[in-house]
Amino acid sequence: MAELTTFPEDDKCPKVCTDIGAFKKAAKSPEQVQEELESAEDKKDVPKGAPSAGTGPEQEPESTRPPPSGLEYLPNLKPGPDGKVDWTPLGGMTGTRPGVNKYSISRYSLSEWRKHNEHVLDPETITESNIVDYNAKTSIMQAFGNIDKQQSENCKRLKQKARDIFRWKVEVERACKAITEEVELLEIERQRLKGASRVLMLPESISKECLDLRSNRFEPDLVADLAEQELIKEMNLVNEVRATLKNTLNQIEEQMAINKAAKHRIEYDWCDKTMAYNTEAINLSLDTKSNTIMFKPGSTRFGEYSAPIEYWEFFCRENVQNCEAARQKSADLRGSLNAILVNGGRKLRNQADRTDMALAETVAITQELCTKLEETLRNTLQRIADMEVLIDNLKDSIRKMDAAMKLAQTRLDNRNNWRPHGESVRDQPHLGLIEEVKKIHETVTSLLGQLRNAERVREDLLKKRIVLERDIASKRKTLNIDRERCGMVRSHYPSASELAGH
Repeated sequence: MAELTTFPEDDKCPKVCTDIGAFKKAAKSPEQVQEELESAEDKKDVPKGAPSAGTGPEQEPESTRPPPSGLEYLPNLKPGPDGKVDWTPLGGMTGTRPGVNKYSISRYSLSEWRKHNEHVLDPETITESNIVDYNAKTSIMQAFGNIDKQQSENCKRLKQKARDIFRWKVEVERACKAITEEVELLEIERQRLKGASRVLMLPESISKECLDLRSNRFEPDLVADLAEQELIKEMNLVNEVRATLKNTLNQIEEQMAINKAAKHRIEYDWCDKTMAYNTEAINLSLDTKSNTIMFKPGSTRFGEYSAPIEYWEFFCRENVQNCEAARQKSADLRGSLNAILVNGGRKLRNQADRTDMALAETVAITQELCTKLEETLRNTLQRIADMEVLIDNLKDSIRKMDAAMKLAQTRLDNRNNWRPHGESVRDQPHLGLIEEVKKIHETVTSLLGQLRNAERVREDLLKKRIVLERDIASKRKTLNIDRERCGMVRSHYPSASELAGH
């Protein structure tokens, strides 16, 4: 196919020539063109009628030669493998896809055929399947190994937890027996004591009333401050003084109530620990082959009232300690029933003075804090107003950017749609308009970011305003309770001589 030198009659160039025969006569090499030019110059120098030096009798005279047509300046075109002349820009390049004609059905080159075979025989899928098989088997082995290890560790943890629960269960059971015995002994003493000190009922009621009033404070101010600690001390001191009196039946009854409450709590705790120990025993008896195991949707969570392990240890210890403290206090009370403390009234009066000082200090601190909160609230309201003005300015600025964006995009759209043919070029004005759109977009994005930040800050300021107003209301209620209501109640506190029984 590559040795064909004939020109078929139907292969004609539609733009240069109309006849392939004329093209073959006219197409000359550059050497032939140069020789013809030199011979033409020589003929100009020879006189008219004189024969030329290199011409024979058959050479045509200059007057009968056709004028130059320009074909001698065309490139030296050669036919391709199919016998056709290729006028395309790829005609002189090598390595292109072979042509398809009526003599051949070849569509791909030999290199493409080899590349296709190499792609078909590529072992990448086989290799990937081996890798996936290895990874899957390894994952299965690791999964079962990890699950077995995790189950073994959890069994050890369950055993340790069961031992801890059993240890605390024994401690709680011992404390429960002790408090039960103490309740019975105190009941015997209560039957022996029938009188009660009426004077001590007033300080007790005052302290209790103050504690009840302070419990009505709002949540931010429900703190165990110095005043509350002093009030609690005052209550304890009243109980201590009452324990020293012969006719302290009320204190004994209160202690009896405390003992019963402690007994109730410790019995409740013992029931909880018994149930927890039984649960852990059941869990330890289960394995993967048990008949009672099943799927439990929603079990992968903590309980509704679950707490950290540190709290559990603290709770167990606190229950036992509280029960033991109540039992010990009751025993001490029974041992000191016949003792009379002469300075009981003086201690109560001193404690009352300390409580009044603590209340006054708390009132001063709360008043100062309320003033600062009100000042902060005013500043917050001013900042909210400033932030709203800033948000309006940002929104107005963003709206003003729309006109500039419309202008730039309209100019770009006009240049893209209404510049014909070769006029549609990437000139400097077009690049400048694109850069302008980009800058406007970046500016709008930045302003929108600032707007979001401003709105977020405004929301934070509004939330802070709500918190400040709530705290101010809380502080004012605390001031009313501590200064007005508790002050009025404590003005009826008996004097030291009255407490002493004079």
